[in-house]
Amino acid sequence: MNGLGGLDLEGNEEEQEVEEDVLPGPPPDPSSIPSIVRSVGDLDLQARADEHGISKETEPDVSAIKEFLDEVEDPEPLSNNLSGDPMAESWLQILLTLVVREHGSSSLPLGTIEYLVGERMNREGIDLELFLDRLWMMGRLEKVYGGEEVGYSPNPSWLEMR
Repeated sequence: MNGLGGLDLEGNEEEQEVEEDVLPGPPPDPSSIPSIVRSVGDLDLQARADEHGISKETEPDVSAIKEFLDEVEDPEPLSNNLSGDPMAESWLQILLTLVVREHGSSSLPLGTIEYLVGERMNREGIDLELFLDRLWMMGRLEKVYGGEEVGYSPNPSWLEMR
């Protein structure tokens, strides 16, 4: 072949040898792969979730959470803190950890956060919203839009921060 795309110098087509592609290794054996046959709708998701310790999301009981928070001693302020109020951030962290881990809920609306820990954080209304927005800009919380008001969801790495 002379590099002219299959034509010799006189313009005649050259016969090209066709090499058969060969896969490396032994030939595939489909009988060695076990087949799992399930009928549609046969999988019980709740039973499988229970096997792995995954709980179903429950609606947080605000009054029970309020009672629990009343019994909790004042937490230690967060040591790695850039928000300006380590104690307020610590209360918020306790609340959101409880909601995520015990109820499987991913976020709380602003009004619920204010009701549950606003007084402990010494922040209410717009002051609380500005504080939560600051944590959102720092990547510690996520804003959740939808419903009647904006909600806030914790970043998992922030929940582990001490």
